[in-house]
Amino acid sequence: MTVRFTAIPTDRATALRRGGPDAHGQRPERKVATSEDIPCRHCMNRVTGPYLVLAYSPFTTTQPYAETGPIFICADDCPSGTVDGQLPGFLTSDSYITRGYDEDERIVYGTGGVTATGDILARCRELLSDPGIAFVHIRSASNNCFHVRADRAG
Repeated sequence: MTVRFTAIPTDRATALRRGGPDAHGQRPERKVATSEDIPCRHCMNRVTGPYLVLAYSPFTTTQPYAETGPIFICADDCPSGTVDGQLPGFLTSDSYITRGYDEDERIVYGTGGVTATGDILARCRELLSDPGIAFVHIRSASNNCFHVRADRAG
């Protein structure tokens, strides 16, 4: 199975860059990177210049499992970083939380756990081989921030 690591949608990133409201109804905050620790959730690279910090929910509805948290995106336009079959380059920490969700965007209990970065692709394949899991989130193991969604490609 090929795993697709899906960046946040380009239309959403564009709206946020144009001052559109984040998940809390606020304008994104503009900052300038002073280190290489700022991962853009759209191009899935490390930010080296201006960026936006904002509240984001990667879900289509508001419901009890629809987590909202801070993310970063490049302040200027950048290409979508969606990739098939390989980890996005911005996943550079030692480990991340991987967690499966069903088609109703609810957590599938027993699927969440801290996964070593080198094992994420295999863990996503394992989770996505279960027909009850529609997608997987990869989140910060230290802060629980959303990083990227994993889907079945094709």
